[in-house]
Amino acid sequence: MHAFQSASGLLPLNPYEPTEFGERSQGEVAEGQLSLDDLLAELHAENVTRHAYTLPAPGRRILHRVLTALIEVQAGSRAASQLDDWLSPVLQRRFRATPRRASTRYVLRNIHVCRPADGALEVCGTAHLTHRAYALVARFEHDGGGWRCTLFTVLGRRS
Repeated sequence: MHAFQSASGLLPLNPYEPTEFGERSQGEVAEGQLSLDDLLAELHAENVTRHAYTLPAPGRRILHRVLTALIEVQAGSRAASQLDDWLSPVLQRRFRATPRRASTRYVLRNIHVCRPADGALEVCGTAHLTHRAYALVARFEHDGGGWRCTLFTVLGRRS
């Protein structure tokens, strides 16, 4: 093995260059040593089988546009009827029951999309208003007619 022994008992690392996915590294693996390449290949195989969805999800740009429109509806600068194809009946009633009022303009900066199930998308993002950032959350579910927003909230928003 190595003749070098430090005061802490740690050995120096061998130089390592990452390989393309699927290739084996050129370094030697000692008996009983964990191989990062094997672990990554195993994790990749699990992710491929776990995320085999049958329903195509809307793209990030479309979700960003829909969420921007939802913020505008909630702020009162857009009519809720413009998003009827994207809203669940419960959310349509909630937005229509809220009176429209002139408000400030939020700017949606970024979104993160998670797909917990085949027929569901969960989206979170950051909406900015002047010098303040607000978190927003939304859930989209797929019914027979397409993707519908079933939950939408801007957290910490002033009433």
